[in-house]
Amino acid sequence: MNLAEYRKDFAYLGLTAKEYTARLREVHELLVLPYVYWAQVTAEPFGRGTVWTKIGPLCDDDEARRHLTRLVNSTPPPHLWVRLTREPDDGVNSPAPRALVATSGRTEGAKETYLALRRELIDMSGYEAKCRAFADLAVPVLLSRPLTLRQVRDAHHDSRVAMPRTRGQLQTLIGDRYRPGWLDLAVRIVLEDLGDDLPDKNWAVPTRARHHWRVLFAYWRDRRSGPPTV
Repeated sequence: MNLAEYRKDFAYLGLTAKEYTARLREVHELLVLPYVYWAQVTAEPFGRGTVWTKIGPLCDDDEARRHLTRLVNSTPPPHLWVRLTREPDDGVNSPAPRALVATSGRTEGAKETYLALRRELIDMSGYEAKCRAFADLAVPVLLSRPLTLRQVRDAHHDSRVAMPRTRGQLQTLIGDRYRPGWLDLAVRIVLEDLGDDLPDKNWAVPTRARHHWRVLFAYWRDRRSGPPTV
């Protein structure tokens, strides 16, 4: 706000706009207090369950920065996330950072430690198995017929992707990792190919068939290979 525009309104105080602004800042400093919070790095993302330790209210920002610097430069373990906040002096004893987070910091290696803990926490075996099934079952479906540019762009979730010119280029674009967009397209192709010849008539709806895509694609593959020769 440009207080100079309102100088006539407070001229009776005998203050210039600069002096009046300085006094407003002094009042603001009295109403907002600095705090420092720190939390130990775990595999869990920030949320209501994050346990913070609170330091404050502190005298001023200089004291708050000294605490932040001390915590950030501490020798782990434990690794720490650190927040310096400026909070309203409203009597609320907040258990977590609120209001304006003025400065954030972390101990050296905190981010790498978090990512390592996340990798240990998440069991990737299920995802890897899904990717293998996608490569073995869904990719052959997608390569079984010519695709339109609209189908490719919708499946790839990119309206700017160029149309692959060869089967090899299309296979490279699809990749061998599970992708929901490509899976949806493969489901629609299989349903068109099979018509009423489905393992379960309830799977005629794409949203239902998608839940059973491994079985459905294997059935499609077996149907295409034809009956075994004697």
